Formats: sequence, C-alpha cells, structure tokens
Amino acid sequence: MTEDAAARIAARLTELWRTSRPTIFERLTILRSACDSLTQNPLNTEARTRGLEAAHKLSGVLGVFGLPQGSEIASSIEFQLKSDEPLTAGDLSTLRDQIADLDAIIASRSEN
Repeated sequence: MTEDAAARIAARLTELWRTSRPTIFERLTILRSACDSLTQNPLNTEARTRGLEAAHKLSGVLGVFGLPQGSEIASSIEFQLKSDEPLTAGDLSTLRDQIADLDAIIASRSEN
C-alpha cells in the first residue's frame, strides 16, 4: 500500500470515527441503563436484551477504530449478558466496572 493510499484510509477512518462517536456513546448509555435496570431487577429480560445488543454492536465496531481492548471488553459484556444464568451482585459489579473501562477507552480516542 502506498503512503498516499494509507493516508486516504486513515483520513476516512478519522471521518467515520467522528460521525460514529454519537452512536457509540449512545450504545454506552444503553449499557449503563441496562446495568441500572438489572441492578434493580436482575431478571429484567428486556434490559438484558438491550444491553446485549449494544455490547454486540460495540464489540463489532471498536476494533475497526483501533480500540481492540474496547472490543474485547464489549465482547466480554456480551458473553455475560448472553448467559441464561441470573446475574449476581458480583456479576453486576463486574458489569459496572467493565462499562466504566469501556467508557474510558472510548473517551481516550481523540476526535481526530
């Protein structure tokens, strides 16, 4: 790949990141809301499904934007929410920590 082609790809990814950020942050908000709902009612299947879908979408896109650790965390959240097992207080604490880590990773990527 030539330097010019690499520069064009990098510029396009930067633009995609800029336009995708609001959706990515919306998915983080959905994860936080799902976690809050599950803390109130660990059997809330609607909240679990919303969180699962948001985590799945994040795990698929974050690596594209150079955030493989974020993709791994989102995948871990997805795996946890996909389980049929009831969420324990420890699970929910871990989920909150993972969401905070995910938030920090996403926020660490600059606008550019």
